[in-house]
Amino acid sequence: MHLSKPLAPPLVPGDCIGVWAPASAPRWEEVERGVEVLHRAGFAVKLSFNVRTKTGYLAGTDDARLSALLQLLDAGCRALWAVRGGYGVMRLLPSIPWEVLARWQGFVIGYSDLTAFHAAAMERLFYATVHGPMITSLGRCAEATARVLDLLQGNRPPVLFRFSQRKVLRPGLATGFLMGGNLSLLASLVGTPFEPPWEGAVVALEDVGEPGYRLDRMLTHLALAGRWRQVAAVVVGKMARCGRGEAGFREVWQRRLLEVVPEGCPVVVDVPFGHVRRNLAFPVGVGVVLDTEKGVLTMEGACA
Repeated sequence: MHLSKPLAPPLVPGDCIGVWAPASAPRWEEVERGVEVLHRAGFAVKLSFNVRTKTGYLAGTDDARLSALLQLLDAGCRALWAVRGGYGVMRLLPSIPWEVLARWQGFVIGYSDLTAFHAAAMERLFYATVHGPMITSLGRCAEATARVLDLLQGNRPPVLFRFSQRKVLRPGLATGFLMGGNLSLLASLVGTPFEPPWEGAVVALEDVGEPGYRLDRMLTHLALAGRWRQVAAVVVGKMARCGRGEAGFREVWQRRLLEVVPEGCPVVVDVPFGHVRRNLAFPVGVGVVLDTEKGVLTMEGACA
């Protein structure tokens, strides 16, 4: 299988971006900073009614967070930008109006807990979604902010990521569709109707704050489910604050990764995306080429 999705139609100054709270509640001062970045870029901004709502560890009930999505679509927003992650998107997946979103053809941006949305969208939306900074992260890193705004405005980077040879755990050349995000979410979706396709995927992985044994368990779960046998390549971002205090964590983690990913499948690590300031955005579902000899991950048709 080789999927390749187009990006949504580019945004232009004056278009409305909807700020959605599909998971946990944000800090208001961080929301204000992110909204100001969008205003300076020339966009109108519509906040969903639940952005300032907190129900336990969620930004409102499931019904409220779904109603907030519909509110933004009804308001004519051209993009849905997650205000933050945390937890809660998985709970919404069965009720999200996928047919409405398919007709809408706009951008959905976020990462971390939004991995659940990106994964479910792989076989429900014909256009790419965007793994990138949350609203509350905008402005923290000029490069990351410029990258995601460029993507939304139709400026495709010729190279999604460059990496040195010391980041290559296993060399090779692979072509496939870019899929993935947070490892914990991808493992949690196995066996559900919202699991993304794995066959032919260049899988992007990242995580935050996980001890080594839990990462091992996730990798092993995916191995026992036969998922690693299907992929074209693995590209690992930043494993932020993972394995804290564990002697030799990096070596143990990387060795286990090579044990579960079959021989012949290229593996690259420490690429700049994930729970870090330099969280460079990439479109989920587009066709890509990974060339470890050149040290690049490019979108199909782009020149390295």
